[in-house]
Amino acid sequence: MPTLQAHDLHRVYGSGDSRVEALRGVSLTVAGGEFLAVVGPSGCGKTTLLHLCGGMDRATAGTIAVDGVALGDLDDEALTGLRRERVGFVFQFFNLLPTLTLAENIALPLLLAGVSPAEGTARAREGAERVGLGHRLAHFPAQVSGGELQRAAVARALIHKPALLIADEPTGNLDTESGQRVLEVLRTLHRETGVAVLLATHDALIAGAADRVLRMRDGVEVPATL
Repeated sequence: MPTLQAHDLHRVYGSGDSRVEALRGVSLTVAGGEFLAVVGPSGCGKTTLLHLCGGMDRATAGTIAVDGVALGDLDDEALTGLRRERVGFVFQFFNLLPTLTLAENIALPLLLAGVSPAEGTARAREGAERVGLGHRLAHFPAQVSGGELQRAAVARALIHKPALLIADEPTGNLDTESGQRVLEVLRTLHRETGVAVLLATHDALIAGAADRVLRMRDGVEVPATL
């Protein structure tokens, strides 16, 4: 069973003169343990596609299943539960809470799921060490570099052992060296955990780390030659 299966996705925003077709019939499958990169220029629909597949938005038409669960069958509460338990997210701008330490940010998904603070702290420490941040646990986001923030975000996204990791331009806000470090962390954790990865990028070097690439333009998939 694929970890992610999406068929004929459409997403329309607005109506009348302000109607925008962000996606126009995109389909994809991500097998268990597979790393799929979605590439294309800004505005091509990459982020919309990732938001739909991660249950952060609902499709206008089409079907999506994550770990065998059809997202269209879930109400908002159940969809929130699925995101919390089965999906990890990494965003371009980190989305760490500035008033929490890195350790607290990494542990947050566990605490929201009802894990004890002691276990959350222990697992956050383990996760931080795996991404090379064991020495930064007590630091706040404003006290560390962009690359370290993104590595903390990766640790947070994987702390609850999701089936699917969604990464939206995870290196897009970083310099080349920091971006390569984040990519290596992603690749290593992908191999070690077996999590399926759906990553959006406009960077060919980042896409080259994936098992497979889906290319998009104007809300549709395009052949590799275009």
